[in-house]
Amino acid sequence: MPNSHNGSDIRPRLLLVGDEDFVRNSLYGLFESDGYEVLTASNGTDGLAIYRHSNHPIDLLVTDYNMPGMSGLDLARECTRLHRELAVLSVSGSPPDVELRRDLQGCRRGFIAKPFHARDLLCKARELRLTESTALMSAKQWSKVTAKENYGH
Repeated sequence: MPNSHNGSDIRPRLLLVGDEDFVRNSLYGLFESDGYEVLTASNGTDGLAIYRHSNHPIDLLVTDYNMPGMSGLDLARECTRLHRELAVLSVSGSPPDVELRRDLQGCRRGFIAKPFHARDLLCKARELRLTESTALMSAKQWSKVTAKENYGH
């Protein structure tokens, strides 16, 4: 799943945040084998620190919704304050509450309930990344069209 960027192949970067070691380690292996570069954190506070200090853009945040301390929802909100175009996939064993359902109304937001099949998780992740890429591509294409219309080039 490499992407071409400035003539070199890079893997999409994913930040995986969850407080359950077994789940986090299993998902790490799943995403890594699907071609992602995966960064991990065991809680929201550490996840936010990794996101803030990353030297390269993170394409997708996959976070457990219910975690001690900073929740996945709070983490997602903090990260999207820093980068509005970030795709976010929330994972939970509970149905989405009112607050999460409201947050899911935004584009590039997704939810998957535990337990889930690996293929469903990977499809949801790809779908969110594609939505992000399509939105950004459309904005770039629109700016080119607008520039041509305004300047006659």
